Amino acid sequence: MERKVIAIITAAGSGLRFSGQSKNSVPKQFLKILNNPIISFPLLAMQKCKAISGIFITSQNKYFDFLHNLAAKNKITKLLGLVEGGATRFESVRNAFNQIVAAPNDLILIHDAARPNINTALLNSIIDEAKKHCEVIIGRKVLETVKRAKKDIITETISRENLWTIQTPQVFRYKVLKNSYSKSRKNNFTDESSLVESAGYKVKIIEGPAGNIKVTTPEDLKALKMIMK
Repeated sequence: MERKVIAIITAAGSGLRFSGQSKNSVPKQFLKILNNPIISFPLLAMQKCKAISGIFITSQNKYFDFLHNLAAKNKITKLLGLVEGGATRFESVRNAFNQIVAAPNDLILIHDAARPNINTALLNSIIDEAKKHCEVIIGRKVLETVKRAKKDIITETISRENLWTIQTPQVFRYKVLKNSYSKSRKNNFTDESSLVESAGYKVKIIEGPAGNIKVTTPEDLKALKMIMK
């Protein structure tokens, strides 16, 4: 039986690092790049991806009308629901996960709304990998020297061997995420692979593209405009 793939796009963040801690600023995922909201790019990629059957978006309630209109404008027929985010990313994704009805081995794909440079090829590659190896994430090998510092003084040089920086999308079996949430005794995981690892599951990592940049600073937005133009 073909396994269903349900996607969660995380768009509930306020983007304070991008806006310089201004709570009145529009979150970065709703800013425009190439004349379109950043979130529209992963949304359209998932709509075009035949393997994905449904999409949930986590967001602040005040952006629900904007997202409904964006989905209608772009003919996003796979949108299953908008879910109000929690105080943290962990809580937001869990809120969306709790809305999903799926079989144990169906796949849940989680992606940051602020990573717009995504396409169906990338989505298909990680979904195909997950169908073979179950829990799969993408990342980039660390190529530069890494140091630990305390109050701007170097305390340690860390070997970069076997170190990765992590991206999204990440894909997990429904039953694995469900069990991981039930086992969790904390809610400060920064991504779902950390949650799954803490529950004792093995997660495979594969190389992601260099251009899969998350918009965290204005410089990131400038870089993406150059890459995606």
